[in-house]
Amino acid sequence: MIGELSAIGAAIFWSISPYIFSVVVTRIGSFNLNLSRLCVSSVLLLSVAFAFGVSLSVPILQLVYLILSGIIGLVFGDTFLFKSLKEIGPRYTMILMSSNPAMGAIIAFFAFGEKISLVGILGMFVTFSGIVLVVFQQNGKEVSKYQPTFAGILFGFLSALGQAVGLIFTKLAYFVNPIHPFSAAFYRIFPSFLILLGIGIATGRLGSELPKMLKRKNTYLLVILGSIIGPFSGIILSFIAVTHIQVGIAATIMSLQPVLMLPISKYLQKERLSLQSIVGAFLSVAGIALLFLR
Repeated sequence: MIGELSAIGAAIFWSISPYIFSVVVTRIGSFNLNLSRLCVSSVLLLSVAFAFGVSLSVPILQLVYLILSGIIGLVFGDTFLFKSLKEIGPRYTMILMSSNPAMGAIIAFFAFGEKISLVGILGMFVTFSGIVLVVFQQNGKEVSKYQPTFAGILFGFLSALGQAVGLIFTKLAYFVNPIHPFSAAFYRIFPSFLILLGIGIATGRLGSELPKMLKRKNTYLLVILGSIIGPFSGIILSFIAVTHIQVGIAATIMSLQPVLMLPISKYLQKERLSLQSIVGAFLSVAGIALLFLR
């Protein structure tokens, strides 16, 4: 029961945080949001690691894999994630992100020779069918402040691809040596923060934009809240989940974001959802379930 509840909690937190970040990204942009979120997450993870005596000692090769995972998944992938949030909103973005497991399975097939069963292939087909139903529905079937655009869809798929490739390097890191999830998360997040910080300094973005950002305290409160609810709490609960129940079951429960975001969109953002959009969300989750539980 602890594992199932933890997985459900992670899914709920990961469903709420995109709405918080979608507000922030319109104020400070995708680059500044990603930089700020990585900074907050690094401090939180480091604090927990020290508080609970988690070792941060890792072999060099493992460190390299984790850094590469962070660069591809967090610097590249999450930058496009926030661009997609700004362009087409959280619900459409998370529908597109549901293609992440299928992309990961395809990449793992070529990278590690992992076999994909007929049920797994069916799961990919069902997931992509759900995505197509949502993003290519006819205009006027639902009322929303966001509408799918080519740029937004492209950003969403690039984000899913970046996170899928990033997870491959995370898996390579686990092949090198067992590592605590908090240590792995810290070495993915903190170097990514340093890289974005260097880019910000080199391009002059921090000097021109940081003073304006610091004046908007409510924006940074939202960044901190979103970081606690999303990346930080999600990591803790997902770790508890996979240590108590099978990984496939935990991953399937935690992939419920597209469905959980439906009532949030309807009742908090006052969107009128079409039947096609609702069916598409459920199909995307059903496809993920088939992929993981094959």
